[in-house]
Amino acid sequence: MTWKCPICGYENSDDALFCMQCGAKKPENVKAEPPAVQQEANQQPPISAQPSAEPQAQEQSSQPVVATEQPNQQLTSGGQSSVQTSVEQPIEQSVQQPSQTPPQSVSVGSATQQTLQTPAGKYYLIFIATPVSALNKSKLPLEFDVFESISIGRSPENVIVIPDPEISRRHAIISLEGGKLYIEDLNSTNGTYLYDGKLFQPVKGKQELAPGSIIKLGSNTMLKIVIE
Repeated sequence: MTWKCPICGYENSDDALFCMQCGAKKPENVKAEPPAVQQEANQQPPISAQPSAEPQAQEQSSQPVVATEQPNQQLTSGGQSSVQTSVEQPIEQSVQQPSQTPPQSVSVGSATQQTLQTPAGKYYLIFIATPVSALNKSKLPLEFDVFESISIGRSPENVIVIPDPEISRRHAIISLEGGKLYIEDLNSTNGTYLYDGKLFQPVKGKQELAPGSIIKLGSNTMLKIVIE
């Protein structure tokens, strides 16, 4: 025999003094239900209890998630020294790498200095004055990548031929040695001269030329050394 709760309608057993669902007190004048209803009531509680059981299952399933996170946090806090050790090692490596960079920059700097010490560009002869009007203001390259030395004279056998009667057949020779430019007179009749800023001084033996040097061959032809 069962009795129905007047509050929530839950079917309770006859000997229950309070509602199993909402806790309401059993009314004094209640009619007993037939056994068939009791069977249905016995079947209903599992149905109504399942939704409430599912949240409990969800809560229980969620609790392990929190529990698994907490040990991770504890392990993280407990293993802080091991984590710091693994983090500090890359920092030390990154600090050591810049210390390896300065030697490379030093080697590059030394290489740059060597490059600056080597003359860059190409040497040219510019005709400042000559009796051959076609050559005035013209520029001739000194092809040291083709000729070991460049001879200058009136004869066609020379590398640079200047048809000036004041110039000897083989008048002078220009050479490049150790990155420096030199000129040497070849016992010419009218001589080879270098301008020192005031006067033309005769070339004796082999003398060094610099960019901007002015050469005089004989009495009429003047040349200037430039580098580009």
